[in-house]
Amino acid sequence: MKIEELESFLKKEDGFDVFVIGKSVLGKNIYSVNKEFDKNFRWVIITGGMHAREHLSTDLICRFISLARDKKFNFNISFVPLVNPDGVTLCCDGCCGMSEEQIKQLHKINGGDDFSLFKANINGVDLNNNWSARWHKKFSTATKPASQGFYGDMAMSEPEVQALAKWTEKLRPFLTINYHLKGEEIYYDFFQDEERMKRDLLIASVFAKSSGYKIKSTQFSSSGGYKDWCVEKFMIPSLTIELGDDKFSHPYPKSEIENIFEKNKHIYEDIEEALKIFNSFEKL
Repeated sequence: MKIEELESFLKKEDGFDVFVIGKSVLGKNIYSVNKEFDKNFRWVIITGGMHAREHLSTDLICRFISLARDKKFNFNISFVPLVNPDGVTLCCDGCCGMSEEQIKQLHKINGGDDFSLFKANINGVDLNNNWSARWHKKFSTATKPASQGFYGDMAMSEPEVQALAKWTEKLRPFLTINYHLKGEEIYYDFFQDEERMKRDLLIASVFAKSSGYKIKSTQFSSSGGYKDWCVEKFMIPSLTIELGDDKFSHPYPKSEIENIFEKNKHIYEDIEEALKIFNSFEKL
């Protein structure tokens, strides 16, 4: 789902507070769609569309927004459906409407004019490698702007990352859930201490049970991710959930959204259970 489609969807939804939490490199809005039930409730942040070619995650979050319309929870929700609006537009529409200089630069970054597999933002920075969580421990060979993998010239350099970071610092969530594609896996660990590792594995197990996805450790093969940053900075559980069966290649078929939703539709029951686990460890 592109930014124009997201904005059209949001105009039709009611019962939510919609905020612009920042701007992309090209000045597109980055939205948070909030459902606040009680000012004393803890927040959960749910993100999608951080990697351009994984824009089906935005479609899934819009399903979750509609699902939450008439529900009540014991937590507040902030949906950030499309973190990388420039990248998704590029992935779906190519360089349409851009200047000759921008087109030339993007062709150089991408190695051609087919952007359907592009993951980065418009600067050629992989937004899920740009966070200040052991950023220097790079697990990518990309040393300059690229379609994927480049960590940036410095941590937190990109406006999309800065916007989501500021929003996360404001809400201070007890949990973040970050949807990507593909592989049907759940990542949860990033050098937590023993008690928090136990807590976060229990929470990951709740989502794994309902979705049928596998839990996988990535702390020795990942750095600079939003999940990593949340775990390290706030000492909270944070999940990266890789949607979709690996048998499909990118660009991921949009027809699979029903199957993806079906496996993840128990998200709110899972968050309720996650909150119980979180609170039980807070009391220890």
